[in-house]
Amino acid sequence: MSRFKSATRLGALLTLGLTAPALAQTDAPSPPQADNAIGDILVTARKRSERLQDTPISISAETAESMARKGIANIADIARQTPGLQYGDFGDMKLSPTSLRGVTGSSGSAGADPAIGYYVDEIYQAQGPGADLDLYDIARVEVLRGPQGTLFGRNTIGGVISITTERPSDTFAASVTADIGNYDARRIGASISGPIVPGAIAGKLAFVKDQRGGFERNIWLNRDVNNHDSWALRGQLLFDLGATTSLLLTGSYRAADQEQLVFETRRYNFDADLPKALVALGLPLNTDPFDRKVYSDSPNKERLRAWDVAATFKTRIGDVGVTNVAAYHWHDYFSRADTDRSPLKMLYDGDPERVWRWSEELRFDLSTGPIDWLAGLYYFRQKSRNQSFVEIGADLAANLGAPELAGFRSGSNGELDTTSKAAFLSATWKIAPRLDLTLGGRYTRDEKTIHYVQVDAIDLLGGNTDVRASGAWSQFTPNANLRFRITPTVMAYATASKGFKSGGFNDALGSADGIAFGPESLWNYELGLKTESFNRRLVINAALYYMKWDKIQLSEDNPATPVYDPIILNGGRAHSKGIEVEMTARPTDRLTLGGNVSLQDAKYENGHLPTGEPLNHIPYAPGYTGGANAEYRLPVAQWGTLAFYGEYLLRGRTYLTNDADPDGVVHPYGLLNLRLSLQSPDERWRVTLWAKNLTNRIYEERVFDLSGQALIGQKFIILGDPRTVGVEFKLKY
Repeated sequence: MSRFKSATRLGALLTLGLTAPALAQTDAPSPPQADNAIGDILVTARKRSERLQDTPISISAETAESMARKGIANIADIARQTPGLQYGDFGDMKLSPTSLRGVTGSSGSAGADPAIGYYVDEIYQAQGPGADLDLYDIARVEVLRGPQGTLFGRNTIGGVISITTERPSDTFAASVTADIGNYDARRIGASISGPIVPGAIAGKLAFVKDQRGGFERNIWLNRDVNNHDSWALRGQLLFDLGATTSLLLTGSYRAADQEQLVFETRRYNFDADLPKALVALGLPLNTDPFDRKVYSDSPNKERLRAWDVAATFKTRIGDVGVTNVAAYHWHDYFSRADTDRSPLKMLYDGDPERVWRWSEELRFDLSTGPIDWLAGLYYFRQKSRNQSFVEIGADLAANLGAPELAGFRSGSNGELDTTSKAAFLSATWKIAPRLDLTLGGRYTRDEKTIHYVQVDAIDLLGGNTDVRASGAWSQFTPNANLRFRITPTVMAYATASKGFKSGGFNDALGSADGIAFGPESLWNYELGLKTESFNRRLVINAALYYMKWDKIQLSEDNPATPVYDPIILNGGRAHSKGIEVEMTARPTDRLTLGGNVSLQDAKYENGHLPTGEPLNHIPYAPGYTGGANAEYRLPVAQWGTLAFYGEYLLRGRTYLTNDADPDGVVHPYGLLNLRLSLQSPDERWRVTLWAKNLTNRIYEERVFDLSGQALIGQKFIILGDPRTVGVEFKLKY
């Protein structure tokens, strides 16, 4: 704790020291902008367009230009760039959690709610397959840290990741990108945009296909596994209906067909049945968990089909701005994996789901003298069907003396219906030219009903079950924010805000005992400073925060059943506190420097696991994250501009489990990424050589512990991506 306090003080002093030149200009006019000044980033974190430096919340943003410069292609790349953000790449599209400032969702099925809200063009994407997005043709990604309960609502208890797509243009534009790398990686993207009816209708079409061979080798099947294969198509029509009126229609389709969720065996329990059988039969053991070699008897399967339609209508009626955002989503997801990851045909499991949802938000904005008002209504309806199963293999059936059971499945069907309604109001009062106060609140009511049926003829999962239940949870989530402009280029703010995640029902495998769980809530207190100095050649933003939450929703194994079947339950209290600093500097028009650091202390204060063991470390909350990057741009005769970009990304000690399991500790590591680009003078083409994880650092992403199960007796891990290299070509018109 003392080391954390010292580091926090050091970070605060460093920030104040670096911003001293700006703070000294308290009464000075805004300095002129230098030729190599850092450009503005416009964000919509407060449902209005404003400069990031004027937004009084802790926010990181990546633009289309910065994502291209850094080679950002997905949410995992965003997380590595953002202080305090962790994306647990679990090797599949459904289970990978997102953690922000130590707040991690326990959602492992469509019926459970995440802690970090994903939004695309202001539309809530829920979690799992719905949030597994490729970032091709994206205009901006904003990461809002801390609860955003007033303006974004439910399930933003830890923060929001807001994604904005590129809009149709009123002039013709087209681009093609081809990215080729090792492991047979191929990522092809194309977009075309322009007027359909000049001055009235513009359209856009974007397509991306992302393929990669396997990172692991299945020795038993003599094939590469853990591949990736997905594609997405998005079309948009933008109608210009008047000076203040527009309608944006969007339709998209995504598909995936791949072999992910490949586990390495970290440790065997040789008192369990399967490890004993492997030894007795002379079959290979996975003795090196870091060699990317596995011995499963069956390839894994993962498939997704998803489509979305949305309409965003904006107009003004007198002085009142009106925005209505309506969206429909549907997806069908299937997975099947070798549970025991061994040459024996023992157990297989799958986690299919089908989901449809409808959401609609109606907002009004109005200025009355010194007060800006924002009010709205929100409606959300989702139906999900989670159909988890466990399948008996031929070897296990023979061992049970019942070969006819080969292929038999014990499984569940959890049909969950969720309705959420909310009303919100936010007002910003300009108290003085340099001081304003924002007060807001949101009232949310969530209603859920479940019909849970489990068919378990051989008592693998706790027996047959047929349960119907319903529940409702309501919460008011207020927000208060005070912003003071110390100078035209230095702004300080203070925030207090509440986040809320409703209760619900377990809809996956396992006994229905304790099927319901209660809501979770969190309070966040924050002080921030945003500065621009040296004629906007140096930008430094910092935030200090303290968060406290209770009745934390945890996902843990149900000890009453013989197989691994995690259920969500409410744990105890916890806190998270820390400091975040981000810096960008442009000493010359050729050189850009950047860096960020997050120091956090996130701990449980009380609570127990289902086994009775006390809660220990909060998972996916590293003691620190950080990074440093530099780009140097050099004109090259008639060829254009040569740009060298390098970054080193750090992660401190991280725990992957709620308990004190030493195998769930990821020790500090760093990743080195490099890019070398040549761009034509007219910026019509660009060629880039790139490398990620250049030093081939091996690190763990997930622990999946079945070592205590009498049959499987293994502790599994998932490894982070190895070194990848490639070349990217881009043409645009």
